[in-house]
Amino acid sequence: MTEPERFALLRIIGQYGGSVVVELDDSYAPGIPDVTAQLLVHNDFVAGVLDTYVDPRDLAGWAHVLDEVAAGRDAVWREAARVAEIGIRLDWREDDQDGITVTIADQQTTRLSLSLTVAPGWIDEQRALLDRLGAVWAHLIPTD
Repeated sequence: MTEPERFALLRIIGQYGGSVVVELDDSYAPGIPDVTAQLLVHNDFVAGVLDTYVDPRDLAGWAHVLDEVAAGRDAVWREAARVAEIGIRLDWREDDQDGITVTIADQQTTRLSLSLTVAPGWIDEQRALLDRLGAVWAHLIPTD
């Protein structure tokens, strides 16, 4: 029996290695993730895990970041917020791949930047993760 895939808000995987992932913990309600999560960062130089959380109200901010990056603009999710912020800069765009820099800052002591080469559909993949999480949390997201 295969284990169901964990809920993730984002899962950016470089074509040549490196990744930035925010995976949510399981809750006591089957099929509904908890707000506690782990920010997982990996490349050839560093591997790290930071406990964090994702509030259902954070989803709109992440959607905005994806819109900005799709339009070719830099964006930061949860800038100067209570938890680690994640910034994305589009460095270059070609037909078969994008070059991005993902910056993670924990507001206290650590700031890390990873350069990743990603497939052109990476933003659509992030939107699919966002939509999946938004659907299961629909009853928790304020409508105003």
